[in-house]
Amino acid sequence: MLFAAIIAFIVIFSLLILVHEFGHFTMARFFGVKVEEFGLGLPPQAKKLWRDKKKTEYTLNWLPLGGFVRMKGEDASERKFLQGKDSFATKKVWQRIVIVCAGVTMNLLTGFILLTIVFSVGMTVLAPSDQIDATLTGNPQAEFVSSEPLGMLVSEVLKDGTAAQSELKPYDFISAVNGETFADATEFKSLLRKHANEPTTISIIRRKANLETTLTPNAAGEIGVEISGPLTAIELRYPFPISVIEAGKETGRLTVLIVQSIGGLFGGLIHGQMPAGIGGPVAIAKETYYRASSLLALLNFAALLSITLAIFNILPIPALDGGRLLFLIFEGIFRKKPSVKLEAKIHAAGYILLLTLLVVISWQDIFR
Repeated sequence: MLFAAIIAFIVIFSLLILVHEFGHFTMARFFGVKVEEFGLGLPPQAKKLWRDKKKTEYTLNWLPLGGFVRMKGEDASERKFLQGKDSFATKKVWQRIVIVCAGVTMNLLTGFILLTIVFSVGMTVLAPSDQIDATLTGNPQAEFVSSEPLGMLVSEVLKDGTAAQSELKPYDFISAVNGETFADATEFKSLLRKHANEPTTISIIRRKANLETTLTPNAAGEIGVEISGPLTAIELRYPFPISVIEAGKETGRLTVLIVQSIGGLFGGLIHGQMPAGIGGPVAIAKETYYRASSLLALLNFAALLSITLAIFNILPIPALDGGRLLFLIFEGIFRKKPSVKLEAKIHAAGYILLLTLLVVISWQDIFR
């Protein structure tokens, strides 16, 4: 299952990057910019696949993560690459802005389309078990499909608790204690106190699989977990026209949340701290693992990831689309192109900054 999730992560992430690059490719072609290479994967190059009528070379590269588009005159400093009607550098500022923003637009559109599919086919809402009717009333245009009691969600397993030595993990749902079910957190804690200082069987639901683990509550009936109240998974389905509207709302809501999260990341970095909730490739792979049991869950996660890629790419950071956009806005306002060599150096510094940030975040993911 873990291997399949890793493959799913690589495939999803690569497809979303290819969608991003296809946006650049499409708009570059539309405005007459020569696309010299469309690479599948990242260099070094493994094989040249073919060349089309417009002399774009399609290549297969060794690192199986996404791809890239290389346009004439995009980063070159030599005069011969910066001249000609088919050079990116000679196009009007507004045309270059459209080309630069096309990748972000494609990722946002992809996220919206995926969410539309999820809302149309069937989306799962986690609701408190005592608020099922209220949840359905709050979604009057949705068709009720099914509901499934899950138990209490484990949000954190504390290091100094007895649960840390058991099979219990974050994202698990605790459904019973020694075979006895419970209606709320109070009953759950009462059952644990009842079996204090004795081996106790905890029933778990993990990615739709029913499991059991044995642990010993302490004298106070505590096992060292942070939990929610009992939750129920409610599956809803929307008519297609409503799905489009709901997907648009969800895209907007996720965009706001992602912007807030990224703001928290950089705010924490300014104060010398890495926010605990921020994750990199390792955390994304872990999320893929927990969602790999459901195609709709994977589509929902892919939509979130696509919107995240869009927002992150438009940040005004050198080497990202947002950084390139800043230079174009400067050129549009002052009617003067910045130094090509200076811009290249700034983007190179941006790459180093991003790689450093990636390493730090990935290390935090692994340590967690």
